[in-house]
Amino acid sequence: MAEREFRCAFFAADYESTLAFYRDAVGFPVVDSWDRGRDDRGTLLRAASGIVEVLAMPCKQEGGSAWDYRRPQGVSMVIEVEDVDELYRRALARNLPVKGALKNQTWGHRSFIVADPNGLMIYFFSRVG
Repeated sequence: MAEREFRCAFFAADYESTLAFYRDAVGFPVVDSWDRGRDDRGTLLRAASGIVEVLAMPCKQEGGSAWDYRRPQGVSMVIEVEDVDELYRRALARNLPVKGALKNQTWGHRSFIVADPNGLMIYFFSRVG
């Protein structure tokens, strides 16, 4: 059986800042991207076993569309990384909005929380013990 794919996709009001956050500041590798004009741009970035799909917010938002153009709310991403300490140092050095400091959790994670440019909370962790 072929491996299946999981994506977390969302529209970003500031596409360039959001792309720079995930690609440059966090260091997620780009899997694919496209630019077919102002209302059709996107980038796929590898995040652990899944993909973060950042889409440019279209100028014309189609009514009755299956897409939800609102800012992410009531949702967060949980992403395991190889070295959470190194990522935390990078986050601090780049002045990313850290919302929860690096610490060991009782359930066996070493983790911190950061907000992306859209206010989406991301819980980064590495397993300990």
